[in-house]
Amino acid sequence: MYPSQALAECIIDSLIAGGVRDFVYCPGSRNAPFAYALARYDSLSESPIRVHIRLDERAAAFFALGLTLGEGSGSPAARACVITTSGSAVTHLYPAISEAFYSRLPLVAISADRPAELHGVGASQTMSQKGIFSDHIVEEWDFSSDSAELASVPGRIARALAAAAGHPSGTPGPIHFNCAFRDPLTPRDEAEAPESLQLRENRGGGVEVYPSQIVREPSVEAVLKPDLATVVIAGHGAQDTVLRWAERSRVPVFAEPMVTGVSSEVFIPFQQTLCADPDVVARIGQIVVTGRPTLSRPIQKLLASDKRVIVVSPYAAWTDLHGMASCVVSSLTQSDRVDAAIQSSLCEDLSARAQSVARGVDELINSYGDELSEIGVLDALWQDCSHIFLGASNPVRVADLIAGRQGYDPKGNSERGPRGPQRVWSSRGLAGIDGNVSTALGWARALEKSYECPPTVHAVMGDLTFLHDASGMGMPLGEEFPRCRVIVLDDRGGSIFKSLEHGQRASKAVYERYFGVAQRVDITALAQAYGAKIRRVSSMPELREILNTEADGLEVLQLSISRPTEDIAFLRSL
Repeated sequence: MYPSQALAECIIDSLIAGGVRDFVYCPGSRNAPFAYALARYDSLSESPIRVHIRLDERAAAFFALGLTLGEGSGSPAARACVITTSGSAVTHLYPAISEAFYSRLPLVAISADRPAELHGVGASQTMSQKGIFSDHIVEEWDFSSDSAELASVPGRIARALAAAAGHPSGTPGPIHFNCAFRDPLTPRDEAEAPESLQLRENRGGGVEVYPSQIVREPSVEAVLKPDLATVVIAGHGAQDTVLRWAERSRVPVFAEPMVTGVSSEVFIPFQQTLCADPDVVARIGQIVVTGRPTLSRPIQKLLASDKRVIVVSPYAAWTDLHGMASCVVSSLTQSDRVDAAIQSSLCEDLSARAQSVARGVDELINSYGDELSEIGVLDALWQDCSHIFLGASNPVRVADLIAGRQGYDPKGNSERGPRGPQRVWSSRGLAGIDGNVSTALGWARALEKSYECPPTVHAVMGDLTFLHDASGMGMPLGEEFPRCRVIVLDDRGGSIFKSLEHGQRASKAVYERYFGVAQRVDITALAQAYGAKIRRVSSMPELREILNTEADGLEVLQLSISRPTEDIAFLRSL
């Protein structure tokens, strides 16, 4: 077996032994040894892996990112790997790797490279790749096919996979392997038997790594002051243990829409509206922060005030945007107590205020009747869909304003409905619009492992977000689309900027040219070209009828709506 092929097979075997089950492969020549290594598993009657072929490296990386989501929010483990050739192809992985880094997702990236003698001499498709992602990964290794250290590769990969899961650092994230392959890049004989097609226990699976205690637990008195009215602010990646503590302690929870499973007894919707109310802010004396709350400006203003802030994070890199935290702990326990009477009064007050806002939201939604609106679409999704992917522009912001309103009866009745969908995701690590289609499709593919009849992932995004990642719909012949319904809110450009300061300061001409950026792309023709099922939806009853069915593969719904600027302003003013 040639050295390049031996290295590729050792890496793939070690990753499989370490729990990686999905490989997203981008065709190329320098990374071809990985193709042959993966192809050997195709001959197995029950292959332990799935291989996905993608042409666009950026889309491939975001698809792999979606695959890492899986089902549930348990301890992170590397599930998916993206493999690319050398040169500019490697740079296309950077957006997804950056998103994974700030979302703390254990994405595995492999890049093929030229050998040392081809660097610095003008060789084709050759650039400096060592350390290319160094600021946005938790572990990286350079491998060379001419190294005599092949036996050490499994141990190094085990170390990297442990780092990806957050052991022992406490902070999970993406990892990168850069592999310098020297010719020949093909097997000695295509029919050559591999060293073994069985998973070897000594390849990446024999190293046990235990997490360290990142932050020592202080005394109870150092963590919480019981006599202060306390709320929990739950952002992207919030800990379930903190949410359960809040439920036991009757502590109100302001949660971003990606945080699901919050008890209706303590969940307070309309966080942006309520936290902009000076009377609400005045009542709050202590804040417990879990996850990474970055979406709401009123929340950020609250965290920058003179309130006592306790950050609960298992990660060494905890979130404290304003440097105002009084204390950082890795968890809360039953010993961490607050005054029951104070908390009960605060919950009742915030609930009453939320019910008042709910009436205003109901009036706004009802004012549209059967007409499509962004707020109406998000409200319908929250009622009817189990797995929702929110585009990082307007959809996630509108969801943040109204998510969970169904739990608040406008008449003020005590009975509350369900919080909402089973799981919600939005790429909030860097909050970019890139890769949204690919990530949603990868998540939908991952769900196929958890369900005999997998649920539909409903991905709602603006027209620019959709067009930005349209290549994510590209799949080779023989690979079926997962169940994913992409709802395109076509408001003819980037309306998010209208609700920001640019919408008020820029002239109409400047705004439309530099911020709105309306496109001439025929969305219907584009989706059809990729093989997706496309449907134009013209009314809310029509949309609700569709949402009550499972998608047949990839479906794209195009909804023509007005720019939601006035609605967003109205909701923030309630």
